[in-house]
Amino acid sequence: MRTSPLKDQLAAAGAVFRERHGVEVVSHFGNLQAECGAVRDAAALADFSFVRLFTLPETPGIDFLDALLAGNVPKIRFGRVLHTFLADKDGNLAADCLVANNDQEFVFICESILPDAGLDALLASNGGESPAKDLSADHVILSLDGFKSWEIVKKIFGADVIGLPYLSIENYQFAGEPVRFIRAGKTSEFGYLLIAPVKIAAQLFDTLKAEVEARGGRLAGADAHDALRLEGRFFNIFREGERVRDPLPLGLQWMIDLEKENFSGGTAIKQRRAAGLKQKIIGLAAEAGCTALKTGAPIFHEGKPVGEVVTDCVSQVLNQPLALGLLPLELAFSGLQFRVGSPDGAVVRSISMPPIMPKSLTVKLDEM
Repeated sequence: MRTSPLKDQLAAAGAVFRERHGVEVVSHFGNLQAECGAVRDAAALADFSFVRLFTLPETPGIDFLDALLAGNVPKIRFGRVLHTFLADKDGNLAADCLVANNDQEFVFICESILPDAGLDALLASNGGESPAKDLSADHVILSLDGFKSWEIVKKIFGADVIGLPYLSIENYQFAGEPVRFIRAGKTSEFGYLLIAPVKIAAQLFDTLKAEVEARGGRLAGADAHDALRLEGRFFNIFREGERVRDPLPLGLQWMIDLEKENFSGGTAIKQRRAAGLKQKIIGLAAEAGCTALKTGAPIFHEGKPVGEVVTDCVSQVLNQPLALGLLPLELAFSGLQFRVGSPDGAVVRSISMPPIMPKSLTVKLDEM
């Protein structure tokens, strides 16, 4: 099982680990509510070294990636990042991907629901030798997220950091070593991914941890990020993505360049799209204290089963359960009332997502 190069530091900080698709991840640090609250009110640091990390030379990397991914890789401008996905031959999701155009190289990041061997096989499925260089073992990826996280990266890397637009990449130095810096994040607050070689990983981790804690923040695990993604309505391949697999009812059409002739799984996806969408996911909310709105629970409408819950959390902002439900198209809109668990089970209602207003929207970085 692949483990993080930072496992010793994480364990010393109280991390609780679990396995996910053949990779060890930090589940939590003992207080899910506090971890989520740190992102909303201050900052939180998480180890994202569970992702697969590759670099590819511009040529032939551009053609290699474009033949695999649903998005249009040649259209990525220098310094920008494309958010798209990788599907298998049947058009089912395999990985949530970021592709960055970074000065003669492409940086390719995969959050995959395939074990490492399965993802490697899919990347090689087009035949020929892959130009991708796997950096997963000798680099770490740290995710810094939160209302005050911009203060930290500004202090460490300089004021120009705050001018980077969302989904952009820049190269910086830390302790004399290169750090690939991506403004991204899936919590709806400010977010940054820092890609660093293992030789400086512990020093960078300790520096960021100290700055986070100085602002009232803390370390966070995958459980907190799962909840934050749902609360902010960011796609999560490890939750609704893994349960549904089909990108169309998941609402991921925006990740697809439908004018591309070929990409992995493209034929199957286009055929399903031509046949017409029959289901889609919709936000659901229950009253505080409801325990029935859980992943896998059946959803009922007018006494009949109509769908199921595909991911859930308790919103720390709203203090109530939230979920996504997979429902027939004719019922997949906000303002309806359903029952969950049984025909006379707890009442839930469909809502527009996201139901929260992130604090980061109150910060005007261009005035800092």
